[in-house]
Amino acid sequence: MPLAPDEVLLICALRNASKYLPSFLAHYRSLGLRRFAFVDDQSEDETRSLLSQEDGVDIFESNVRFGASARGLIWRDMLVDLYGRNRWYVSVDVDEYLVFPGSEHRPLNAFIDDLRRHKLRRSMAVMLDIYPETTLGTAPTHTPLEAFPTVVCPLYDTSSYSMTKHYKCTTVRGGPRARLFDSHLRLTKFPVIYMDRRSLFTGVGGHSPLPLHRNHSAVHAILLHYKFTTESLTEFHRLLADDQHPRRSEHYRKITQNDGFNETLSMHYAGSARIEGSHQLVNSGFMQAL
Repeated sequence: MPLAPDEVLLICALRNASKYLPSFLAHYRSLGLRRFAFVDDQSEDETRSLLSQEDGVDIFESNVRFGASARGLIWRDMLVDLYGRNRWYVSVDVDEYLVFPGSEHRPLNAFIDDLRRHKLRRSMAVMLDIYPETTLGTAPTHTPLEAFPTVVCPLYDTSSYSMTKHYKCTTVRGGPRARLFDSHLRLTKFPVIYMDRRSLFTGVGGHSPLPLHRNHSAVHAILLHYKFTTESLTEFHRLLADDQHPRRSEHYRKITQNDGFNETLSMHYAGSARIEGSHQLVNSGFMQAL
């Protein structure tokens, strides 16, 4: 069905995501979202059947895999063209949970109004990897919880980050992936974005939509990255074998080939802290309130 004039659509590409979907949908519905468009990348688990039972969910498929679609960016641009330009979208992965100042009690539309008042057409966010208090082998599973992911992974790194200027966007790197596995991926993304005729996800990379001059601002949101659970011990090996990510899945190769990535791994360190809410992330400088 067509979108209402001011309706915000969430777009997402996923594969074998049944373990995330209950909490993912519950979280974004709590922010006021009612419409979702998923591109299912040939899932082999219960993803398709779960989505087909949900209200407000449109399901798409492709004859090519994630890697051949510029890592899903072509799909995202096709969805924008289908549903319409000159409107706001939420563009996230299924393991990313959006937090913005006051998101516990303010809907997404209020945050978008803040962006509009400051003449911003997208919100820069930092992916904040969260992890369990225990070792990976003894951490609770996140299947089939609908609870917010911090129930399973309540900790995050408070230090070990760097911020630099880059022509593509303001760049943040670091966190537990860098600290433990020497993996220095760009952590900045733009999950809340106004897609006009000049806007494209494809172009210079998944974390840097066009036009580039809109990618330089303060951090106004956080994406809690729900990746390091007990299932990651097997999931990361599957992702490496699937080989749909950049540079022959170099990121997952670095982690899985690290001797420390096993059931005894505790990601806790002196700089770990518990997630206590959006106010904490503002007060500690991870994001700014508008």
